[in-house]
Amino acid sequence: MMFNKISHYFIPHPQTHQKAKLLSWQFLVIYILFFILIRVGLDIVAIYKPGTLGVSAELSVEKIIEDTNRERQKNGLAPVTYNSALSEAAKMKAQNMFAENYWAHFAPSGKDPWGFMRDAGYRFSYAGENLARNFSNSEDVVSAWMASPTHRENLLNSKYQDIGIAIEDGILQGQKTTLVVQMFGHPYQAIAAQPQALPQPKSEVQVIADVQIEPTIVPQVPSSKEIAVAGTQKEPVSNAVFDPATIMRVAGFSLLVFISILLLIDFLVLRRRGVFRLSSAHVAHLSFLALTGASTIFAKVGEIL
Repeated sequence: MMFNKISHYFIPHPQTHQKAKLLSWQFLVIYILFFILIRVGLDIVAIYKPGTLGVSAELSVEKIIEDTNRERQKNGLAPVTYNSALSEAAKMKAQNMFAENYWAHFAPSGKDPWGFMRDAGYRFSYAGENLARNFSNSEDVVSAWMASPTHRENLLNSKYQDIGIAIEDGILQGQKTTLVVQMFGHPYQAIAAQPQALPQPKSEVQVIADVQIEPTIVPQVPSSKEIAVAGTQKEPVSNAVFDPATIMRVAGFSLLVFISILLLIDFLVLRRRGVFRLSSAHVAHLSFLALTGASTIFAKVGEIL
């Protein structure tokens, strides 16, 4: 008797041929609530146990610059040159995001990216910034920027000559986060001898500086060894923590497999009984599977700004 009651949760009823209880509308609602509870639970953990959630990243400044220049050269543009002052500005910006706990181009205190460049001693006529967080490798960072029209436009801006990169770890909005700050610049010195009317900024990540600022000297591209000595080579994050995106993907995939197996059992049993028919319930379950699969495949891994 107990076995029969339990079996009704997994296979259609032997007399009424009613679907397995785990495929009922009530359980579909429970599955949806299950996902909501996981998401809310992750948010609560981020608030009360900051640093417990996050990602393990293996990023390299040298690789990001290499991939950036590869994209520029593919589009007929000159490569940008590593600049230590611009990298210091990027590092200051990343540290400020952790200190003020924000994910934006402009700090809550009002400081903009160009202020960090000036503080680092980089004098520019054109400058731009791309941001990324929680990517696991360098290739995905550049690929994400290239897939975004505004970031792509910034990365492929022909005006830029210099590049600075910072990769910093810290706690941001309750989660252990790896930030990537990419800064571009055109040094004031390079156009000082040929004054001309300067175009207006096109977006919040592109700006024209005061032309009265003194020029700066642009260093040559350092070797990979010099980059590491300068503290810009990123080692893998130690003490890897739980990745929220991975948790959601595992939960979604597990539920996807579970419901698929139940539907397969339902189909085989009813077909053997000779009573199988396509119903609106099948359409509902297939739609739910499609939504679960899409959310699993496209679960956010990293973000750009």
